[in-house]
Amino acid sequence: MILQITTENRFLCLQKCLINSYCLYAQYETYNCILYSQYAKNYLDSSSVKKIYEKKNFDFQKEEPDSSNQNVSYGTCSNSSEFWSLNANSCKPCKAEFTKYSEVQYFCYHNTTGKTFPQSKSNCESKGAVLFRPKTKKERDLFPKKFPGKKAYVDSMITKLGEKYKWPDGTNVNGFDWFEPNNFGWPFWSFNENSLIINSNGFFNDVAGNRIFDLTICQHD
Repeated sequence: MILQITTENRFLCLQKCLINSYCLYAQYETYNCILYSQYAKNYLDSSSVKKIYEKKNFDFQKEEPDSSNQNVSYGTCSNSSEFWSLNANSCKPCKAEFTKYSEVQYFCYHNTTGKTFPQSKSNCESKGAVLFRPKTKKERDLFPKKFPGKKAYVDSMITKLGEKYKWPDGTNVNGFDWFEPNNFGWPFWSFNENSLIINSNGFFNDVAGNRIFDLTICQHD
């Protein structure tokens, strides 16, 4: 389930699904509107729900492997100022003011005060790095462990309503929190949220990119 809202208008329910790129099915009954993703098919087939609306010409999302480095062999660099370079297959020094965490050996990280999304990206680029890209579960789990109770932007944004969130290399963003992304705001058919943050639980949700959160995290390899 992506979202559950109350509305007196069935058309508004269906429109909500139409503008949500992750919504494939919509259920509307007695003012209750529920949106489902493509992964709810088995549940809906086995449920007692009588009437389900299905979006046509849906761009089915291919689930990306959760760990892009799962089958990559890498060594261990005991010094926190060195990381394991997958390109050189050896330990390399982190940039000045960056550090390597033992949980993720192949990146170096730097954190500073929170900024807007554009400011965060520019800040990282000025350091010869990129904005935080926790593509794997291991990298997502690192965030709440090292920065408990914090939120920070990650390097993914969209430019129009209905677009899917991807990483700069074109792979899909996985690891969204419950009911996310939801383009929260009013009116709901407007383009309200265009950027992603990682929450204190290690999952993503969409936000407006002009907001400022706790941290700006940069990384490099």
